[in-house]
Amino acid sequence: MPSTDAWVARHRIVRPWTQRVAGLVALPQLIRQLGGDPEAVLRDAGLERSALDSPDSRIPYEAMVRVLDLAARTTGCGHIGLLAGRLYHLPDLGLVGELVRNSPTVGRALEALTVFQHLNSEGGLAFLLKRGDYVDLGYAPYHAAGAGIAQVCDAALATGMNIMLELCGPTWKPYEVFLPHAKPHDVAQYRAFFKVVPRFDAECSVLRFPARDLARKVPAADPETHHRCEQLVRSAGAPEFMQQVYRGLRRLMLDNRHSGDDLAQMLSMHRRTLNRRLKAGGTTFQRVLDEVRFEIAQDLLSNSNAQLDDIAATLGYAAVTPFMRTFRRWSGTTPGQWRRSLRAKGSEAVD
Repeated sequence: MPSTDAWVARHRIVRPWTQRVAGLVALPQLIRQLGGDPEAVLRDAGLERSALDSPDSRIPYEAMVRVLDLAARTTGCGHIGLLAGRLYHLPDLGLVGELVRNSPTVGRALEALTVFQHLNSEGGLAFLLKRGDYVDLGYAPYHAAGAGIAQVCDAALATGMNIMLELCGPTWKPYEVFLPHAKPHDVAQYRAFFKVVPRFDAECSVLRFPARDLARKVPAADPETHHRCEQLVRSAGAPEFMQQVYRGLRRLMLDNRHSGDDLAQMLSMHRRTLNRRLKAGGTTFQRVLDEVRFEIAQDLLSNSNAQLDDIAATLGYAAVTPFMRTFRRWSGTTPGQWRRSLRAKGSEAVD
């Protein structure tokens, strides 16, 4: 498989996306329980032994992806991301979790969760999408960072499930669940936790539930605590500009919108202002769009069995041919060849 390094070196601006440790403080113990060596996993992921000791510490987003990928490989537990996400609860999200827990309604709680997500996590977008009588609460990476992103998507959705159970009560369950990776041989763990069998090979991670759930009152929410937390999170400031660009573009792509004008409107600025600020950051809108599309394409080709025409549609291409042509420009090979070569390498690694 031709290397993508040359394209990345020419076009990708490396961003210092980070992840607050939060509930990952319990990950070393989980790895140990599954027969792995957490210290070796952290070392091989490029992290210090103490990297996950404090919930308020931050680690590189790429390192988090590597940790979960290595943990899955060394323990032989293909659903370790699901188990890791189940360790997360609202208190692990710090100030944002307290704001969510004290919001008056589930709808207000989830809006706060997604708006202030950057205080806990960068590199992927938590989103809330209303689709008629249903709502999607989901997670979509804009910085895929390797094969381990499938574990991150599992962890993010399990976290979302825990949050919904805390807000709505233990009997709540989603209408449908979507995950952006291939169906595992055994779905029992997923079915037991989500209370439904997920649909695999999806575009991104999604919990779909009736829109009426947004009007539910959050039990024991305290208005004074909510007001105090809201003031504190707002004083923390918005995401830095380039993070807003990546997050905004990923959000637009979920609605099949991907133009610079759409992004400028979302960011409440003139298109010329957007172009000028991107230039000051050493990039252009087209380069950012290419980078995000390439990350998503790699993710879906690596981890799912999604058809090429479905991937093309996810990326905003009208047909599969222009996607294949652009992917060859990015990687030096076709999407099908890229996927086959990657999986052949994976089989060799297993052997």
